[in-house]
Amino acid sequence: MLEALLQRQRDKPASHKLIERLLAEHDIALRRFIRVRMNSQVDCDDVMQDIYMRLSQIDDLPAKLADRLDTARNYLLQIASNLLIDRARRAHVRCAEQHQSTEALSHLSAVDEPDRTLHNKRTLQQVELALLTIRPEQRNAFLLHRIDGLSYREISDQLGISVSTVEKYISAALLAIRNSLDSTPAGDR
Repeated sequence: MLEALLQRQRDKPASHKLIERLLAEHDIALRRFIRVRMNSQVDCDDVMQDIYMRLSQIDDLPAKLADRLDTARNYLLQIASNLLIDRARRAHVRCAEQHQSTEALSHLSAVDEPDRTLHNKRTLQQVELALLTIRPEQRNAFLLHRIDGLSYREISDQLGISVSTVEKYISAALLAIRNSLDSTPAGDR
């Protein structure tokens, strides 16, 4: 037992040098792999540290990788993938512990749905009323853009007006809509 411990201590410097060399050689690929799957540079650095720690815990790493240095990159990517999966699982558990069950949340959204539908219906009515208060050419330009998806250039060609006039018409329509929505009490929408 003591001999095995002493041998492990003698092998540590070789293992750490190998780990440092592997991580240096594959640093760019590993970081790219991690960054694609995560959004935070800090988390990327944490995962790199976790990879180092995981490699340092492997007994007799130089012997295990001696015949596989050509596949070392794949081995490192697999370790990174496993660490990311572990992190995602832990985050999911923490999230589940901190929040209500998804059944409770889905029930709440089902309860709110009629209110949301009513609110959206009233808002649409306000928009329609606002569009009735503006000049027909402004309303037409706005509808061509927002409903038909035409560009300002296409609208100007279709209506025979300049692009800047189209911009003014659409701005006027948006202003009328905004004013109509702002003037309506929140409870009435």
